[in-house]
Parts: sequence; structure tokens; C-alpha cells
Amino acid sequence: MNDTAILFVMNWKYIRPLKVLLYSLYKQNSLQNIPIIMITDDKRVANDPFIRAVSHSIELMGEDELAPFSSIRGEKVAEKLKVAFAPKYTFLKFSIFKERGFKRHIFIDADMLCLNPLDEELLAADYHVKAMKEVASSHFPIRAEDRSKFNEAKSLASVTRAFEPQENAPGTGINSGFVVLENGAISDDVFDLAISVASSEAFGAEQPATSEVIRRIPDCKFLELPIWYNARRRVFESLGEAFFDQHADRIKLLHYTPGKPWVLGDRTPDYLDKLWLKWEQDSLEWVDEVTIRGGRCRIKCYMSPNWRL
Repeated sequence: MNDTAILFVMNWKYIRPLKVLLYSLYKQNSLQNIPIIMITDDKRVANDPFIRAVSHSIELMGEDELAPFSSIRGEKVAEKLKVAFAPKYTFLKFSIFKERGFKRHIFIDADMLCLNPLDEELLAADYHVKAMKEVASSHFPIRAEDRSKFNEAKSLASVTRAFEPQENAPGTGINSGFVVLENGAISDDVFDLAISVASSEAFGAEQPATSEVIRRIPDCKFLELPIWYNARRRVFESLGEAFFDQHADRIKLLHYTPGKPWVLGDRTPDYLDKLWLKWEQDSLEWVDEVTIRGGRCRIKCYMSPNWRL
């Protein structure tokens, strides 16, 4: 995939899962030899030896770069989620719209696991935006959530509808965990549009704001990716292990939301947690080798001169 970059937007809490994600992509021979751009406000990310080894460049954002996010409205965001520069950290994902000299940006949330090879021809298809359409969390209750109104047939229908790629209205309720942008969807003007949209209307999260931005990109061609490219843990936890096993050979990227195996707390690990933990164990030697080998990462430090890495 020429003229393509992989983008991550994260803080130190996602260094551990990122290592496992990149190992899983390596094992599936997917998105290899593509420059990785790390976008962060966290010097712990920029300092991490593994991050430096795998990254083409690290954009360590300072006050000036974070300033535009401060205008984003936060009335619908829980107070506990707010960060210094925005109502919620995930609004920093708007940075993926900025120009960086590449034709195509592939954004991936670090809390994913690649279980089968990605179709890179599909990802390079001629659309401005490719992403999975969100599935309603209320259709997939998990753990202690109320299942009295759970309609399995309706929930299954919302999943099976998305088994194949299809053209859809641009940006209709996307899940931004895996997004491919190219051509007119990548520009500083689109980034400015994103800030404007989220500053003029209150959103409860970054995803509906991103969906609205995509709707407003002129002449935007949108391809809805199959659910397999952003297969949320919630869906398979709700529908059960047998459903997961039935489709395990189709899942491209398993998205660990909600529930992170690397922060179990007092939760008993289930089959999805154990799957990730097994991948992590298998990854350790590879992670060490990559870290020792190192790389030639460029760090674009936007911090003040007094900020030392």
C-alpha cells in the first residue's frame, strides 16, 4: 500500500496493548512495511523504546497544538472523562485528518487484536472514507446489564447485515476504532472542520462528531467496512463463545471494548481475555527483538524548549 501511513493516537495506558496489536499484525502479515506515525501528548509514549523502534515519526504535541481542542463543547461528556485540553481524550483523534504528506491514513485503536489477514485491496479501494458502522450497545447486553429486553434475533440481524462491505450514506454512525482516510478526507481544512463541528454542537463522544464531519466532507465517497474490521468485544461477549467460534476465521480486528484484559481488576477473565493474554505471552520475544533492533524514528516535539524527553 504505497503512500500510506498507519496512525495511532494514544497515551501511555495503551503502550502494552499496542505491542500485542503490532505483533498480531506481524503474524498475520498485514499492514507490514508501512510507516507508523504516533500522535500523543504524553512524553512517556515518546520515550518508550518499543514505540521509538516501530515508529516512522512521533508527534509529541505541546500546548499550541492542543489549544484548538479546548474549544470543543463538553456538556454531554461525563466530568470524570475530561482532560486538560478537551472534554475527552479521544477527541484528539481529529488529528488523523491533518495532512502529513501521505495519500492514505489508516487509523487503528491500540486496543485491537488482528486475528486474520486484512484485505489490503479492500482497504485501498477508491473511497474517501472507509469505516465500520456502529452497532447499538443496547442490543448487546453483557455481564450485569439487564437482558430482560434482549432480542437475540434483532441483535443477530444487526450483525449479519454488516458481514460484507457496502456503500452507505457517508458517515452514518461510524465506529472510529478503525478508519481509512484518503484524498479529500485528509487536509488541514477537514481538521479545522472537525474542530468547528465539535465546538458548535455538544456531542457525548468523539465518534458521533466524527460521523458528522464525514457527512460534511464535500463529495465524500464512503464505504462501510464489514463488521470483521472492527469486531467489538461486546458483540461476541453478548452472543456467546459459540457465536465467536463460528466466525473466528472471519474476524480481522477484534476490538476490546468494553473490557480490557490488561486491566482486569477483580473481573474474572473470560475466553476473550484469555485469548488476548495468550497473544501477549506469545509476543514477548518478538517485542524484545524489535526493541533491541531499534529504528530511526523522527520525533516532532512541539513542546516548549524547557520540556525535555
